[in-house]
Amino acid sequence: MTPEQIRAALADRNMSIRDLANATGIEENFLTKSLGKARRRIQVTELEAIRSVLVEEASAPSIRTIPLLGEVPAGAFRPAEQAGGRRLAVSDPETPPNAYALTVKGDSMDLVVPNGATLVIDPDDTALWPGRRYVVLSDDGETTFKEYQEAPARLVPCSTNDEHKDILIGDRPLKILGRVFSYSMRDVPRRAS
Repeated sequence: MTPEQIRAALADRNMSIRDLANATGIEENFLTKSLGKARRRIQVTELEAIRSVLVEEASAPSIRTIPLLGEVPAGAFRPAEQAGGRRLAVSDPETPPNAYALTVKGDSMDLVVPNGATLVIDPDDTALWPGRRYVVLSDDGETTFKEYQEAPARLVPCSTNDEHKDILIGDRPLKILGRVFSYSMRDVPRRAS
């Protein structure tokens, strides 16, 4: 594929260079240089990755994918680990249009989802409802995944580990990054009694 053919295929799919970078794992900067005026030479492995997204995707049945952006702590607030380039196939036709995925890291929500489960987040749904689960950002840039409850308004762990405590809403500035739309996980052994 030539740079012109790649740009045309992107336009046909309403994809940006950033979308292509996320889908292929190629640095966005490299793609910009390869498809722009700089005319950076596209490496063979990069071209194979681009073809797998643009050519095979066109001939295969349409399966929607969303970005898998990294990990979200299920525990105390911690910096979220971001990792671009991976995508997650989603089969639910009602998956929100701007959804993205995060992998759970920790055990503060293990009664709902275990460590390693994948969450699909709706960033456009930030209204708090009791019993719903959210990804939350603190004022110092750290995140966590918890369930919201009222009376008093708080974020609660759903855990077998008693070390995790409620986080009262109002104790510190918080921003709701989105509501958990769905989750998926691989089969794991049942907990011993």
